[in-house]
Amino acid sequence: MKVFHYKAENEKGEIVDDAIQAATKSEAIAAIKANNLKLLTISSSDGLGKSIFHRGISVTDKSSFCRFMATMLRSGMSLTEAVEIIRSETKNARLKKILGEISFETQKGKSLSSVISRYEDDFGPVFLTLVKVGEESGTLEKSFDYLAKQLSQSHELTQKVKGSMMYPAVIVVAMIGNGLLMMLFVLPRISDVFLKLEVPLPFYTKWLLLMGNFFGENVALVLVAVVLIAVLIFVLLTLSKTRNAIMSRVSKLPVIRGITEQVDIARFASTLSTLLKSGVSIVEALDVSAQTLSQDKVRKQAEKFSEEISRGESLSSVLIKDRGIFPPIVVQTIRAGEQSGSLELVLAEMAEFYEKEVDYSLKRFTSLLEPVLMLAIGVVVGVMVIMMITPIYSIIGGLQQVIAK
Repeated sequence: MKVFHYKAENEKGEIVDDAIQAATKSEAIAAIKANNLKLLTISSSDGLGKSIFHRGISVTDKSSFCRFMATMLRSGMSLTEAVEIIRSETKNARLKKILGEISFETQKGKSLSSVISRYEDDFGPVFLTLVKVGEESGTLEKSFDYLAKQLSQSHELTQKVKGSMMYPAVIVVAMIGNGLLMMLFVLPRISDVFLKLEVPLPFYTKWLLLMGNFFGENVALVLVAVVLIAVLIFVLLTLSKTRNAIMSRVSKLPVIRGITEQVDIARFASTLSTLLKSGVSIVEALDVSAQTLSQDKVRKQAEKFSEEISRGESLSSVLIKDRGIFPPIVVQTIRAGEQSGSLELVLAEMAEFYEKEVDYSLKRFTSLLEPVLMLAIGVVVGVMVIMMITPIYSIIGGLQQVIAK
């Protein structure tokens, strides 16, 4: 059975915006008309599938949704009423459609977690686990509170990393753009003049001038090629497999490796702390928390933690056996939390500590990167100047030889 969202006009001339469940679109239309409604628009929830250019649900949208849900449920409002209010206010088309389906299904008696589980790619395992636990324990508003805080912290950490990368990205794009302008508009004019002189030139000078001439005659072709390359890079970074492959190699670089480890520890500790505070069993919490790790090797090791914990071992003893997955200070902190019976509080403090460490490491990284980029710009500009001046000197030398003869 599929869910179809529709707008229709009733006998009083009022617009009805609702959803209906049916096997096919024709059956849905027949059922709507049977209720004496004049159908205006109808769409299937199958259209919610993601594509490369489809706008999904941002972390900010999910955080706002959780915060509003927690507030409204705490005030005594029913789940369906709260969802309908948020649905009417949200501007995100995908979230609006999902909320419409949640409203429809929960009115029919289905649980919130069972509906959200259809959209695990949008919400993630942490979201689904906390909602399920909140429903089972009758503390759904607390689960949404935890989710709002966890999503907000995760978003803030991600924005710090993105913000620190903005400066080098702008510099690199500016360098590439400057190079394209030189190759497409400056070098072709020089080439056109110098090649007509028909003087003997060194092979590298002649090659440079011919390349400039080619670019000048095929500006549109070169620009199309540049756009296609940019689109290909965008697609590769959008697809999860290629993005993970690229990130796994980039994260092995000396300076970036340390930052990646700190980000992983902060996310792992924050997620595990949130799940434990919500009453999730440590076995299930470890399974979910392992998915937040970005490094494939570390994630595969972490996925085995729950098996060893289920045999009766403590988390600290498991981490001691798997040396190298986390620094010794993390293992010692977790052991202290286990012994004191306050593991979730210790994990929350550790997450906060490593978030600050990520901030400091990013500042050090960018301060180191700035002079390196300045040096790179100097080298690129120097090479371009030499590339422009070399043909002039070569041609002057050729003219002198012709005059001497």
